[in-house]
Formats: sequence, structure tokens, C-alpha cells
Amino acid sequence: MRPELSTLIKLQGIDLEIRKLGNDKLELPKRLNAIKELMEEKDAEVAELKDRLADLRTRKTEVEDELELEAERLKKSQQKMSSVKNSREYQALSKEIEDIKKSNKAREDEIIQLDEEIDRLKKEVKEKNKEVDKLKKEAAAEQKNIAKAEKEIDAKIVSLSAEHDEVADKVKPDLMARYKFLSEKREGIALAAVDEGICSACNMNIPPQMYNELLRDEKLLFCPSCQRIIYALKV
Repeated sequence: MRPELSTLIKLQGIDLEIRKLGNDKLELPKRLNAIKELMEEKDAEVAELKDRLADLRTRKTEVEDELELEAERLKKSQQKMSSVKNSREYQALSKEIEDIKKSNKAREDEIIQLDEEIDRLKKEVKEKNKEVDKLKKEAAAEQKNIAKAEKEIDAKIVSLSAEHDEVADKVKPDLMARYKFLSEKREGIALAAVDEGICSACNMNIPPQMYNELLRDEKLLFCPSCQRIIYALKV
């Protein structure tokens, strides 16, 4: 194999590793972002529960105020019974007292139901807050893991970049420019092996005459389909 090809193949391996490390670094925050999204969902659920609690407490206060007023009204109506003069007044007052008692019983029942629902929601809020606290701890731990992983990746990239520069210095400027152009346009794959007349990058056939030239390894050749620098894969 021609020396410049061997150098470019080595350079491409280094660059692909740097590219992979860069992509790995970009992937690191994904789990943290997922945790944060879940935290936002839980926070929204807690806020909704608290709104419902506020509504229930407001309703409970209203019913308790109504009950207090009606209890006073009942007391006054019962006191009037001693001064009733005829059966008609007695019946009317009796009905009024009975209606007040029924209404107050309904209010008392509603207060009990409201208390039960308030207690249930308070427990649910408490559980949701525990989940949020747990997610916060997970997020903090994940943040530390990311910082550690980023530091390790950055160190590897620095080391590989130094190696890249050392190898790149051995490549002629015009060939280096062609390599860079192809690497940028072809997602880091500027060179491709040809196996049995097929380019491994684009899977297109190399013309027989060109393939024979490639096997002779006398000059640099480029895939007529994808324009990558090609070399024969020899077993």
C-alpha cells in the first residue's frame, strides 16, 4: 500500500474516534434531561393537586360558614316553638325546623367528604414531593457523572488531537485539503476500502479497469460514485 494511503487511513481512524467521542459527549445529558422532564411533570402534578386542595378548603370554609349560620337559625326557630299560638304556625315552624336539619345534615356529610378528600390529596402531595426529592438527588448524581465523563472525554480528545496533528504533518498539503473536504462532506469517511470491486462506503461497483489499477497500487484513485479516496482490500 502506498505510504500516503497508510497515513491517511491512520489519520481517518484517529478522526473517527474523535468524532465518536464528540458524539458520546453530546449524548451524556440525555438521561439528565429525561430526569429533569420527569421532575417538571411531577412538579406540575403537585401544583395541580395543591390547586385542588385550595378549592376543597375554600369549599369547606363556605359549607362550615353556612352550617354555622343555619345552626343559629335552627336555634332561633326552635326557641319560637314555645310561643306558637296555633297548629298552623306550629306545622309551618316544624317544617322549617325539619328542612334546616336536613340541610345541615347534608352540609355535615359534605364536610366529612371534603375532609376525607383533603386528607387523601395531602397524602398524594406528600408522596409526589418524595418522588420529586428523589429525582432531584438522581439529577445531582447524574450531573456529577456527566462532569466526570466529560472530563475523561475531553482528555482523550486532547490526546487524539495531538496524535492527529502529528500524523497530519506527514500528509502533503494538497492531499490533506482533499481529505478534509471529503471528511466534512462524507461524515468523516474520506477513504473507503474496495472489496471484490465494490466500494465499502457507497456499495457501488468500481469499473473493472479502475479496479485493476487499484490492485496495482500505482496512484491514488477515487470512487466514481462517492468520490472518496479508495484502496484495495487485500487479505
